[in-house]
Amino acid sequence: MHTNFTRGAEIRGERMRLISPLLKHVVYPGLSRSGYLRRLTNAGPAVVTYHGVLPRGFPLHDPLLHDHLVSTDAFIRQMRLLKSRYNVISPEQFLLWAEGHLKLPSRSVLLTCDDGLGNTLSDMLPILQHFGFTCLFFVTGASAGGASAMLWFEQLYIWLLRAKNEVSIHLPSLPSVRVGCRPKQIHSAWVELTKQLSAFDTGSRVQMLEDVRIQIGISKDWQSEYSQSRTLRSRFFMLNVQELRKLQEAGMTIGAHTMSHPMLSQTSEELAFKEIADSKSRLELALGLPIWALAFPFGNRGTVTIREQALAKRAGFKSAFMSVEEGSSKNKFAVPRIHVSLKTTLAEVDAHLSGFYRSLRDKFTAPMTA
Repeated sequence: MHTNFTRGAEIRGERMRLISPLLKHVVYPGLSRSGYLRRLTNAGPAVVTYHGVLPRGFPLHDPLLHDHLVSTDAFIRQMRLLKSRYNVISPEQFLLWAEGHLKLPSRSVLLTCDDGLGNTLSDMLPILQHFGFTCLFFVTGASAGGASAMLWFEQLYIWLLRAKNEVSIHLPSLPSVRVGCRPKQIHSAWVELTKQLSAFDTGSRVQMLEDVRIQIGISKDWQSEYSQSRTLRSRFFMLNVQELRKLQEAGMTIGAHTMSHPMLSQTSEELAFKEIADSKSRLELALGLPIWALAFPFGNRGTVTIREQALAKRAGFKSAFMSVEEGSSKNKFAVPRIHVSLKTTLAEVDAHLSGFYRSLRDKFTAPMTA
């Protein structure tokens, strides 16, 4: 019976995926233009998540590497939509609402942004200030230090893209991973290696990544072109503590994103708690203010379980956020978020914020009754 129910859910989910192009290019634009979406309201605030903005003219040699960011022009259009049709609330207002101390206006929206890349300060902040918006920026423990660094899993993806031939990656005590030359093969290898390497503490992971770099044949000074280019640096390097303080001084709220951004579900409970709790304490020490919010790295059902939610609460956080639009905002330690990416259209943003997408998805994926 459980198998039949699961299969039914898969079929209904597949139906939703099949009609998605029609929704994106026909239904959402029509509903948005007609004003229908303006009349809809959510039970609670909608939470949007970004991962930064790409500067105008940024070369998209590999879209998969950048599809979780948005273009500068698209971000401006989206902020203009929020200004005209929604009520953007501050992170502090969201917290008061979550704790039952504040009633929010209808069509409330909370802005969040993960990873703390350099472009959040150089490109994103001025746009937010222009519209008078605040944002909850989730950063890793690396941003509490004086030196800027790249996200380890993005380094890994760049290396795999640069592999000149097919190669098998062999790491001690782990299954080998074959890296092909096609984009899907590269992406699959990246996912598997990211899972494997997430299970280790930062020190061990750094050593294993060095082994991966050598096996692929990447030069030791490969990072110099990224660190010396202002554009590439703002795209790939995270904020350091001085830059992070500038975000804070501009009125933005800072949240934690673990110490090193692993897939927490792949780690031991002890290591997962350390990743979560240490990011909170380290950022609080660096900024001198309480850090009450956590965003789970990768943030989907495959990487966040009930265990991780309990660990966030145990570490002293007041709220924790997913990266997918699943679940209920009533669960303070698995708050769903609308992920805006490079391919997200303005009408799609409107459909998600208004709650139309969610209500439609629930109808398509709800169990059928006899």
